[in-house]
Amino acid sequence: MQPITYSVSKGLRAGAIGGFVGSIVLGVTGEIGALAMNQELFYTTIAKKLGFGDFSVLGGWTLHFLVGIIAGSLFVGATAAIRRFALTTTKKAVRVGILGGIAIWIVVYVPVTGILIPADLTNATFAVGTFVLHVLYGVVAGVVSLSLLRRPVKTKTTA
Repeated sequence: MQPITYSVSKGLRAGAIGGFVGSIVLGVTGEIGALAMNQELFYTTIAKKLGFGDFSVLGGWTLHFLVGIIAGSLFVGATAAIRRFALTTTKKAVRVGILGGIAIWIVVYVPVTGILIPADLTNATFAVGTFVLHVLYGVVAGVVSLSLLRRPVKTKTTA
């Protein structure tokens, strides 16, 4: 199989879709964990802290998907710009996805949680659980994006 190359703009588009799928997986898994621990879902708590009131569940999920799409887009776009991290094989997409998930946990999750819900960072179970979920997000976003990047481009030919 010939190695794939892709532009930053193609990486941004594929990453947006991969990030959306990754945020669905992270969100559903997080919801299951929250139900198992009889806690409110993190995104709902954040939305309440931001003043969404009665719309906290919808607002929390919307913010979650928005951040997932933007993070995935920037993550895969960066892999196009930094060729060393280009998503060329499934194995590499998994490895780079792990790094991306860790970076997103550090750059997005930790600061937001530290500002809005600092007690969650001192709870080891919660902190490790969210770390693992963000690694899962990165892997899913990386693999889904790679599958989109591998798709052949259909071109119109004139007869």
